[in-house]
Amino acid sequence: MTQCEEDLQKAFQELNENPQVQIFYGEKGPLAQEFGDAASTFEMISSWRGIELDKSLQRCFIRFTVLTSHWRIEGPGVKLAGEFRIRHPLYSLDVRAPDSDWPSNESEEKLYSELRVIDDRPGSGGGDFTGMRIQPDNTKPELWYHDFRRGTYKLDIDYCQYLNTLCVTKGVWGWQYLFTDVSLTERDFRSFALNLEKSLEILPRLFPDHDYTDLRTRLQERL
Repeated sequence: MTQCEEDLQKAFQELNENPQVQIFYGEKGPLAQEFGDAASTFEMISSWRGIELDKSLQRCFIRFTVLTSHWRIEGPGVKLAGEFRIRHPLYSLDVRAPDSDWPSNESEEKLYSELRVIDDRPGSGGGDFTGMRIQPDNTKPELWYHDFRRGTYKLDIDYCQYLNTLCVTKGVWGWQYLFTDVSLTERDFRSFALNLEKSLEILPRLFPDHDYTDLRTRLQERL
């Protein structure tokens, strides 16, 4: 497997093997090997989808047909939940953003139409997702997080950094807001601030092999 595949598989196993984590649903699909390696897949994306992706993104190439986990940690004074679902990039680039009432003007409609879903939360039912924004002149696509109750927010990380951070956060609810320019002191985001504060107390104890320093710094910057 690629390094990124190994890291994601380890994160999946860490959730499954920790006795304090309750798994609602988890699936690790097979590797889609019929499309070849990263270089071959990127060539297919170019010829089949007309999408040119920067070769630097090949370093985080993944072939899982699906890798998903929906989990919860609950105990005295503790209640955390998380979820993620990622796929082979050829599959992700076929998944358009679901119908939404959010786009309220032409600019927002254009942005929303350009998003392809790379990570979502089907089990929790909230409909939130992270999308890769596909534009003809941008080979390093932007990532945007869409919250159906609040809107769409640009992330200041790329696709590879997103997958790396997913391994650390395990998809805990609201982690993407640590990579946006929102203030978590605002009323609409206060629940995320409280959840992330608790998450960054508990996750390091459960998964001590990971470094949470940058996430703590980002949280403090938004409080």
